[in-house]
Amino acid sequence: VLHIAEFMTVAKSLPHLLQKVRKLLIPKLFLSYSCILYKNIMSVINIIKLMMASTLTCMVYACDFTEKNIDPNSPTSIEPGPLLTYTQLHTTTGGIAKNIQVGTCMMLVQQAASLNNDMPGDKYYQMESYANTFFTDTYSDLIKNWRELEEKASSDAKYSNILGATKIWGAYLFQRLTDIYGNVPYSEAGLGYYQQIYKPKYDNQETIYKDMIQQVKDGVNLLNANNPAIDGDLFYDGDINKWKKFGGSLLLRIGMRLSEVAPDLAKQTVADAVTIGVMSQPEDICLLRHDGSGKNAFKNPLSFRYLDDNFIESDAVKIGKTFMDYLKKTKDPRIHVYCSLKDGNTEFDKQFGLPNGYDSHTIADAPSGSFVGLENTSNFNINTILRLDAPTIFLMPSETKLLLAEAVLRNWTNGNAEVLYKEAITSSMKEQEIAYGTQGKITDEEIETYLAQNLLSTANNTEKLQIIGEQYWVATFINGYESYANWRRTGYPKLIPTNYSGSMSPGVIPTRLPYPTDEYSINRANVDTANQQQGADKVTTHIWWDID
Repeated sequence: VLHIAEFMTVAKSLPHLLQKVRKLLIPKLFLSYSCILYKNIMSVINIIKLMMASTLTCMVYACDFTEKNIDPNSPTSIEPGPLLTYTQLHTTTGGIAKNIQVGTCMMLVQQAASLNNDMPGDKYYQMESYANTFFTDTYSDLIKNWRELEEKASSDAKYSNILGATKIWGAYLFQRLTDIYGNVPYSEAGLGYYQQIYKPKYDNQETIYKDMIQQVKDGVNLLNANNPAIDGDLFYDGDINKWKKFGGSLLLRIGMRLSEVAPDLAKQTVADAVTIGVMSQPEDICLLRHDGSGKNAFKNPLSFRYLDDNFIESDAVKIGKTFMDYLKKTKDPRIHVYCSLKDGNTEFDKQFGLPNGYDSHTIADAPSGSFVGLENTSNFNINTILRLDAPTIFLMPSETKLLLAEAVLRNWTNGNAEVLYKEAITSSMKEQEIAYGTQGKITDEEIETYLAQNLLSTANNTEKLQIIGEQYWVATFINGYESYANWRRTGYPKLIPTNYSGSMSPGVIPTRLPYPTDEYSINRANVDTANQQQGADKVTTHIWWDID
């Protein structure tokens, strides 16, 4: 039985423990700015008080105290494996998937469209809200936990493979951020707890890209099948060879992003990626499989939000007419994987897209024949993309092969551009079945018929680059971040901007998202420096690698 003296000793330590909780909570939860209200902290502390009081009560009346000598001030630290699982699972949440991936990026490149005014990419309208949420949520949750993962994985040599995967995945995460905003917190991001940096500087994008290149290389070099496995890996179940290919393909993507602004560095980075080895088979695809029958947190976040927000029945989001017209013009069999009517009908002749840049009133002004009614306009396919167990796709062999085909045309690597192009199309079509099962199956005959058009063989070099850019747009459908980034880099496909009344950039497709308004009150000096380096915080400002 616990002695009264011991009870009093623990009780007297309560204020000290609560003070320690305050010191831990504030740096850990306030990544770079005060994003949680003080009253919420006090609520957490009150809960902890209640829990500790209950625990002490139980200790008084309990009979087994085999654990009583454990130091309550030294909690056991979490292993890196669960942190890797968390950062992979939370890379795309429901809100981010719906609002940024689809409602912003896919609509900016006209893969998707909406008559609603709360989808900023369609009309370049009120873009600040989603931009605020993406920035704040990514840094306060994803980057914070990724930084924790990096610290834990660096603590012991036995975690070298996890550290390698962590470095590669960190480059993936930060590329998304910097591609959306330009200059962003990078070198000091997520260090509120470890280094008490609550107002991180904004690194310029050139510096970020050069460091990401090094991080991927360092990560790949750490991967060794003879060392302890990668625990908690939802992508490849710890397969070292597939992680190396993922690293090589990510390095290729990073390198090609610099094609216009730093061609020499781009060429060298492409060569380094090829040396490492890149994705070559459809089975190398990087995706996260979801559980449609389990807890909501494990369901496909985009599909769950679509159903929860009644997006299908309310006709809130449709396939963009520009994208649909291209699929139909080229008789692309991926149309029956990407698109369906609300009842699941995937017949080719019944698929129609919605023109971008209109609302429920102005759609009457759309060109004659361009709008066939919302009921007759295609959705994302409800039996593939919008299934609750549909995977989230991060990087595909098809996009890797298309980038290699482009690199060959630029004389940056060896190979045959036309062969790589055909391999890319074949891979993209095969990837659909890997992702969505029999509902995504495209037959060999359909693939051969599509390739028989020989779209690339009769084109000149400029036309070939355009065709590759258009195919990249099709292959990366549902990965709007990448479609939007590659369009800004290449200018393909050629898109006609919308001109909606009240737009933030009428007649000009936005080239970045604005910084959160909160940053101007919490971290203003660093935001101001970023704007001085990059240009005004406007949606029409071009980020470093986007020189067009």
